[in-house]
Amino acid sequence: MPAPLAACTLLAALLAPALQAPLVSRFRVDQTLSQEVDATAAGKGKQSISFSTSSFLTVTLSDTAGGRSVRIVVDSMRGDSASPIPAAVFDSAKGAEFHAFLSSAGRLSELESINVSPAAARVQGFLTDFFPWVKVGAKTGERWADTSSKATTDGTDSVVVKRVTSYRVLGKEKRPTGQALRIASEYASTVAGTQPTPNGPARIEGSGKGTGTYFVTPDGLYLGGDWQLRSALTLSGSFSNDPLPITITQTTKVTPLK
Repeated sequence: MPAPLAACTLLAALLAPALQAPLVSRFRVDQTLSQEVDATAAGKGKQSISFSTSSFLTVTLSDTAGGRSVRIVVDSMRGDSASPIPAAVFDSAKGAEFHAFLSSAGRLSELESINVSPAAARVQGFLTDFFPWVKVGAKTGERWADTSSKATTDGTDSVVVKRVTSYRVLGKEKRPTGQALRIASEYASTVAGTQPTPNGPARIEGSGKGTGTYFVTPDGLYLGGDWQLRSALTLSGSFSNDPLPITITQTTKVTPLK
């Protein structure tokens, strides 16, 4: 290699920004889902269910062009005794891997399944909301918003959930790991689609609202938080002359682990 070219190559290497080592974090995600269906119009009275799940995740962030690549591995999942999902399904989620992209603005893309079994895919929905928009460099009083649309299609089951989330930085707060920004979030969602039922296909639609709080270090490290979402829906079909009201309440708490 000619000396001038070698010198230029060396200079470029010295001036290039150094890649940071991958950042590995672990989280515990605790969720509770409560659902009540008022099937009085169909002659079946009110039906309710409430159960909780706990998920343990390892998240690896690696520098890449325009942001960071994200690798999420499920270390374990479990449901409580009231869960309608069999324990074997939760067990099958162990080792499941998802990939995503975290933009330089702090927004996470949708999770892409890498090695998820059909059984484990049933619990993927429990993971989709654990990571909010962790905007880097946000200041107290700053606001921003995000709009998303997610479609779930499985056979005759086709449901679209649209959500608008607004964020506001409330201020700084001391956490066990140091100073962090406290960020408040508000959610407004709409649901529309069709679902199969034991009594034939049904139309589901409605809306939801929720609030939450989470924490982010000044350099954009996510430190967990908690939020709640309540949805008021209706289920319509040939099984009832009138739409059946459905109320769903979801709570999520994300805790960083050492």
